[in-house]
Amino acid sequence: MKYTKKQIKQISEGKPSEIADFITMLLGHIEKLEKRVQELERQVGSNSSNSNKPPSSDGLRKPQSLRVPGGKSGAPKGHKGHTLNMSATPDGIEWHTPEVCSNCDHSLLDVPVQGFKRRQVVDIPVPRLIFTEHRSASKCCPNCRKIQNGPFPNHIKAPVQYGESWSAWCAYLHTYQHIPLERISQLFGDLTGHRPSEGTLLSHLGKLSLKLEPIEGEIRKNLFGSKVVHADETGIRTEGKLHWLHTVSNGNWTLYNVHTKRGKEAFNSIGFLPAYKGTVVHDFWKSYFNDRYRFTHALCGVHLLRECQGIIDYDKHQWASKMQALLREALLEKKRALTSGIPIEKEAISSLESRYDKILELGKKEWLPPINRDGPVKRGRKAKTKAANLAERFILHKADILRFLKDGLVPFDNSQAERDIRMVKVKEKISGSFRTMQGAEQFARIRGFISTARKQGRDLLSSIIDVNKGQFSFS
Repeated sequence: MKYTKKQIKQISEGKPSEIADFITMLLGHIEKLEKRVQELERQVGSNSSNSNKPPSSDGLRKPQSLRVPGGKSGAPKGHKGHTLNMSATPDGIEWHTPEVCSNCDHSLLDVPVQGFKRRQVVDIPVPRLIFTEHRSASKCCPNCRKIQNGPFPNHIKAPVQYGESWSAWCAYLHTYQHIPLERISQLFGDLTGHRPSEGTLLSHLGKLSLKLEPIEGEIRKNLFGSKVVHADETGIRTEGKLHWLHTVSNGNWTLYNVHTKRGKEAFNSIGFLPAYKGTVVHDFWKSYFNDRYRFTHALCGVHLLRECQGIIDYDKHQWASKMQALLREALLEKKRALTSGIPIEKEAISSLESRYDKILELGKKEWLPPINRDGPVKRGRKAKTKAANLAERFILHKADILRFLKDGLVPFDNSQAERDIRMVKVKEKISGSFRTMQGAEQFARIRGFISTARKQGRDLLSSIIDVNKGQFSFS
């Protein structure tokens, strides 16, 4: 909308009614521009602290520290720490005996040792490959005179091949430490003098994935038997396109699946959520709210806190600030209950629920747009603001949001799934995208096993070696 100086002059010299109409039009245009500016500021300023955007989208933004300045330095209270301890059975002992008395220069070579002081050095030996030769002995049958050869073990197929321990190191470095295949190959070459090809590494990862298939079924079975699970998904680049890595997990088990879709189609294909009947902790992704699913919902409180912060930052709504304070107070009640082992009292829950309702009732004045009775009636569906959408979620899903207060097994947040899925994004940043769908699926299965073994306090390398040998069991 542009006006020349001549047009503005003509309007200013016109009738008072024309001037009033012009001013009204300008005010309406200014209001639209202000809303547009506010929306653009919201888009630019949205990050993982005031919206549902993941931390990986923050870029180089300096995160806001939650620590109070001037506090005590060092490890937090209760941190166990990691200190080197002496070994009762050292691998080697070196004696350092005095040869001459420092006081009178008398020889001490023939004087017996009366005691000793100990110091130990912990070190890693230079790695080397261990070659184990398998020989098939030949014997001649004295009865029929036919030569018989001893059978080689079933897992030994080639004249020279890598063993189970080497294969376990390959899987550990690639799937847990996220080192690219080329650098794993270079690492083995630098440490042992033998550099495997990337094809060899991929072959061993593929064989391990096949051996893990029944173990993945056991992980799935244990998650089905769990009363509460966490679910989340994140985008991963596979075959040059956007795919989705889905996770279902709890404190002991982790299941990953890769699919081309994020929502209902993926859930039905994976098959876990449609058959599950416990409680699923998740963020507010609409695909979880399928009428055919029979699980109970529990919404992540941390996501709600962040979205309230966005409303506070850009809309200055008091109801969002009050709701944020209430959720934090409810979280403190949850922590006290977990620490004491005593459920939250019903009176405390009722008080929080009552305040919850009052905050939303009073907040309607802020998130509902004022009714313009004098203006023209616009047709069609009116677009809701972010504040109105968030408030509507608080109203419609009150039971799912506050479920953690009544159910001791339900946590306040979905941090478990977010932790399980975060390292996959780290892998993508370090090693890049997946070239094939098969490679992504193999990575998901191996990573799920390693995550599960880690949660249960199992030694990772020993566990992978046992899988390669066909001897692993969670029992």
